[in-house]
Formats: sequence, C-alpha cells, structure tokens
Amino acid sequence: MQTSVITSGSQGFWLGTLCYVNSAFVWGLNIPLTAALFASFDPFWLAPLRLSIASCLLAFAVLISLGRSSLKAPIPVARILLMSLCVSCFFTLYNLGLLHSNTITAAAIMAGSPVYGAVTTRLMTGAKLEKGFWGAALLTIIGAAIAIYGRSERHTQGIALQGGEILIVLSIAAWTAYSILSQRWFPQGVPQLQRTFLTTVGSIPCLLVLWLIAFASGVVGTPNFHPSTEAVRNLFITAAFSTALGAVTWNIGVAKLGINAGVMWQNMVPVFAVLISLVVFEVQPMPEQMLGGCVVLSGVLYMQWQKFRVSRAPSQA
Repeated sequence: MQTSVITSGSQGFWLGTLCYVNSAFVWGLNIPLTAALFASFDPFWLAPLRLSIASCLLAFAVLISLGRSSLKAPIPVARILLMSLCVSCFFTLYNLGLLHSNTITAAAIMAGSPVYGAVTTRLMTGAKLEKGFWGAALLTIIGAAIAIYGRSERHTQGIALQGGEILIVLSIAAWTAYSILSQRWFPQGVPQLQRTFLTTVGSIPCLLVLWLIAFASGVVGTPNFHPSTEAVRNLFITAAFSTALGAVTWNIGVAKLGINAGVMWQNMVPVFAVLISLVVFEVQPMPEQMLGGCVVLSGVLYMQWQKFRVSRAPSQA
C-alpha cells in the first residue's frame, strides 16, 4: 500500500512538471503569434474568436475521450459562469494592460507574477506558502529584472507608468483565482479536460458582451471578416495549442503540484517566447535576455526541487 502511494506521488510530480513545461512553452509561442494577429484583429474581437475555436476543439476531445454526458456541467451553472468570468477578465485585462503600458514596464510588472499569485492564493485559501517559495520567487524576479534592464538599455526605453500596469496585475490575479476555483468547486473525479471545456465555453458570452461594449463606445471598429491566410493559420495555432491545450495542461499541473509552482512557471513564458522567436522568427535575443532566462529557470527548478523532496518524503519514512 505504501509503495503505491509513493509511486502515485512520484508520477504526479513528474506529470505536473511536464504539464507546466508544456503550458509555459505554448504560452510562449502565443506571444509572437498574438503580436502578429493584432495586425488583423483588435484585442477585443480576437479573444472570443480564439476561445470559440478552442471550445470546439475541446468539445470534440471531450466527446471522443469522455462521452457526450461530460459536455454537461456536474456543478451549478452559476459556479461555471463565475469561473468563466475570471477567464474573461484575464483575457480582457491582460490585453488592455499591454495596450496601455510600454513594453519594458509591462515586462517588469509581469515579472512579479509569483508575488501576485501568492497574495491571491493567500486571500482565497488562507494556506501558507510552500517551502522554498520566496527563494524561488526572488530568483525569478531577479532573472526577469536582468532581461528587462538589458532590453531597456538597448532600446533607451525606461520604466514609466501609463495606467495599464494595474490591469496586468489584476489579470494575473483573475487567472490565479480561476485556477484555484477550478480545483475547489469541481468534484475530485471530474477530468481536467472537462473542467477546461466548460469554463472556456462559458467565457465566450462574457467576452462577446465586452466586445459589444467596446464596439458601441467606439473603442474598436468593425471586425475583420476577411483575414489573410497567414492570420487564420496563426489564429488556429494559438487557439489549439495556447488556449485549449495550454489551459488543460495548466489545470493538470495545478491539480498535481499546486498553484504556487504554477506561478513560478509563468515566468518561463517570456523565456520560451524568446527562444521560439529565435528559432522560428530568427529574432536574435540579447545576452541579458539569455542570462535573465537562465536565472528565471534556476528559480523554477529550485521550487521544483523542493516539491520533489516533499513528494519523495514518504519513502524515507
């Protein structure tokens, strides 16, 4: 009996780690592709488009792997809608934050995601932070600061507040809240794929309402119904991998390793974005970005090492 528990714990650790790596990678892929998509779609219209495609793909996956009955919500619809509202707030606040802050400031604000996630988790659950969290958070923030400093020196663009910074912080808090609620409110036996599908579908009406408000107030114009072939391709890639697959593996990671480890992996997203831009888009990274990325990775690995020690503790008992 003890052996099975140890095996399950070790398997859960490695599965959760692999899922977090995948989420960080596909979300890193999302950054250069989204930058290209903004040339064809406004941020308010892009979000419901992306989530609509992702919902169709997730529905197909649920039908094939879980059956038609899993398309129905096993919990009250009000809870599904509240979690979906958190997802919608993340997409909307994040895009608006990027639009109303300069690049260097946005990067600096996002580097503090472990802290924002920790505060949100503390407020929602009252749970103490895991051992090694602050050491890992400090390393990831230092690494991000190195990369940001080098970038600002090269582009002579300093840190200056423009009003969108608080929106980025709130978007990270909204995503953390969704991650916690998706594990708290669904019964333990509900697959993460089903949870992701239900909350993704529920976010579409919220995003459409936000787009209608933006359109009616003149913030955005008429949507582009005739995008280029390249834009359509990029849209499907981001919807399938970043929105659908990334969210599923993220939720699995949260279930296996907890949200604190997840917010550490979020700081690997820009690192993967740089590497993908280098390989796919032939964008040459700066030495400071590479050094900063290595420091961020060391913080993530330190947190994972602490969790690995905990997962193996029963075998030493």
